[in-house]
Amino acid sequence: MINKRKKTIACIVALVFLLSICTVSLAQGQYKQITAWIGDVKIINNGASVNMNVSPLIIDGTTYVPVRALSDIFEKEVGWNGDTHTVILKDKTNTTVAALRQQLTLQNIELSSLRSKIEKLEEENEELEEENEELEEDLDDDEDDLDDLEDNLNDDYEDYEDIEFDISLSGDEDDITVRISVDLDEYDDEWDDLSTSDKEDYLQDIVDDILDEYEDADVEGYIRDSSRSSSNKLLTFTVSWDEVDLDMDDDLSDLEDELDENYDTYLEDDDIDDLSIELEYDEDDDIIFYVYIDYDRYEDEWEDLSDSEIRSFMSHIYADIEDEYDDEDIVGYIYDEDDDDLKLVRYCENLNGNGVFSRYVD
Repeated sequence: MINKRKKTIACIVALVFLLSICTVSLAQGQYKQITAWIGDVKIINNGASVNMNVSPLIIDGTTYVPVRALSDIFEKEVGWNGDTHTVILKDKTNTTVAALRQQLTLQNIELSSLRSKIEKLEEENEELEEENEELEEDLDDDEDDLDDLEDNLNDDYEDYEDIEFDISLSGDEDDITVRISVDLDEYDDEWDDLSTSDKEDYLQDIVDDILDEYEDADVEGYIRDSSRSSSNKLLTFTVSWDEVDLDMDDDLSDLEDELDENYDTYLEDDDIDDLSIELEYDEDDDIIFYVYIDYDRYEDEWEDLSDSEIRSFMSHIYADIEDEYDDEDIVGYIYDEDDDDLKLVRYCENLNGNGVFSRYVD
C-alpha cells in the first residue's frame, strides 16, 4: 500500500515538472522516497472551483497539481507517448474562435467582392458623368445655335402680310419644335385674310431656313393665338420630305362653322330656311362640302328654284372655300338632310373656273 502511494506521488511530481517545460521525457530517472501531505486543497480559477479526480499534493511546502487538471484550466490538450515516456501538451482547438475566423474569412471575401463592385460602379459612374458632361455641353451648344437661329428667324419672318408673329424654337439638332404666336385680338382680320396657301408658304420659308442649318432634323410645330390660352392652336404642321404638311382639321372646322352661319338663311328669300353645311377631306385630300336641306318640307320651294339660282348659291360657297384652300380640289353636293341617298345637286369647277353643275331632282 505504501509502495503504491509512493508511486502515485512520484507520478504527480513528474507530471508537474513536465507541465513546466510543456514536454517532459522520462527516458532517464530514479525513484526517491518523499513525504507528501494530501488534504483538501482546492483550485479556484477565475472565481470558479476546478473539479479534479486526483487531489493536489503538498511536498516540502510546494503544491503539486495534476497535469490534466491544469490542462483544463489553461485549455491544453494532454497526450502521453508510452514509447518515449513523454507527456505532450498542445493548445485545445477553440471551435468558437475557429468559427469566428471562418466567418471573418468569408466576410473578408465578401468585402473584397463588394469593394471590386464598388470600384467598377465608380468607374462606370465616372464614365457616365463624363458622357453627361459631354451631352450637356452638346445641349448647351445646340441651345446656343437654336437661340441664334431663332433670332434670325424672327428678324426675317416676324412681319408677314401685316401680321406680327413671334417665333420660338425648342429641341435639339435631331428634333426641332417651332412655336409661332400671333395676337388675334389685334390681327384677327388679317389672319382671316390669309389663305391656306399663304400660311403654308410662310411656314415653308421658315422650315427651309431651319433645314439649311439642321438638314437631318425632324421639324414640326404650330401657330397659336397668344391672346388666349396656350393650348389654343390655330393650326399645326409637320414636315415630310422637306415639305410642310398642314393639319387642316382645325381650320376646316372653323371654316365649316363660318359657312354654316353665313349660308343658313341664304335661300330665305326663296322660302327655304335652316340650311346646314359640312366640310370634309376625302382620301385624296380633296375638300368636299355638303349642303343639307329639309327636302320633305321644302320640296315645292326647291322645285321652284332655277338652275342659275342653285348654281349661284353653290358657286358662292365654292369661292369662300377656295379663298382658304386655293390649292385644293373642291366639290360640293346638296342632299336631303333626312335621306343621305337622296342627292339633289353636284357642283364643281373646271380648270377654266367655270362651274360644272348637275341637278338630280327637279
